[in-house]
Amino acid sequence: MALAMIGNQPFLHGTFGTARVDWQSAGEGSDTMMLFVPTDGWGEITHLGRTWDLTPNQGMMRDLSIETTAYQEQFHSYVLPISKTRIREHARNLGGELMGLYPIEFDPVANLTTSGGQMIRHYMQFLASSLNHGLMDKPNKLVTSQACDLLLTHILTQLKSNVQDILTGQEVSRAVPRHVKRAQDYIHANPSETLDMVSLSETAECSYRTLQRGFIDAFGLTPRQYIRKVRLQLVRNDLMSTDVTDPVATIARRWGFGHMGRFAQEYIQEFGERPTKTAREA
Repeated sequence: MALAMIGNQPFLHGTFGTARVDWQSAGEGSDTMMLFVPTDGWGEITHLGRTWDLTPNQGMMRDLSIETTAYQEQFHSYVLPISKTRIREHARNLGGELMGLYPIEFDPVANLTTSGGQMIRHYMQFLASSLNHGLMDKPNKLVTSQACDLLLTHILTQLKSNVQDILTGQEVSRAVPRHVKRAQDYIHANPSETLDMVSLSETAECSYRTLQRGFIDAFGLTPRQYIRKVRLQLVRNDLMSTDVTDPVATIARRWGFGHMGRFAQEYIQEFGERPTKTAREA
């Protein structure tokens, strides 16, 4: 297994030997997905209730938190570990604040025969060639950062997922209902205010039950969960800003968090790191 780092993004090429290898993973709580782009050999994998062949024409996006069984033979592949938090953050940078609220779900079968699949393969080949010719000998942070960002952009826009159509500007079949949009706009206009469900339902001009069902259908979140995600993202934006020097607790209270212990737990769950770490590395 050859490992290189493109900035802080691991990039691997694995050679798994000539003998057949059978393996199984029970899955565990993980913030990581792994994109496999095979370069030689073959295999078969069962993941997320589906079974398919692994070949140079067909890879996979594996969620490490989900049970997986597979076999592989004379198998070679590019392997890209991807943080779910990082890919969601990159989607937000591409598509706006709302994209940071989506739990991004990829089709586990990566079709590498499409123009988009070939683009990802060719870009990985380019990165591998660049690494072999000294790209990382004297790493330039700007170059490596943009190389990594472009790779994530290719993955988000060229592989099937629940956000691909939105990011590529295609028409989305299910529009957000008007009453949900009214409540959504109100939340984004007043994120630091006390947003009780009674006033939110009045703004949306519907019952709370109807509003809750609408939010779940549109975003996979209840209104309360949506509000919390919006506020957590606003806290993170401030923590990452070099213009904001307030303590973490002050920023959290500014955006509606009163209980600091609970806030810290929710922040870690959402972004995979402590708020103090975000602030320290800004």
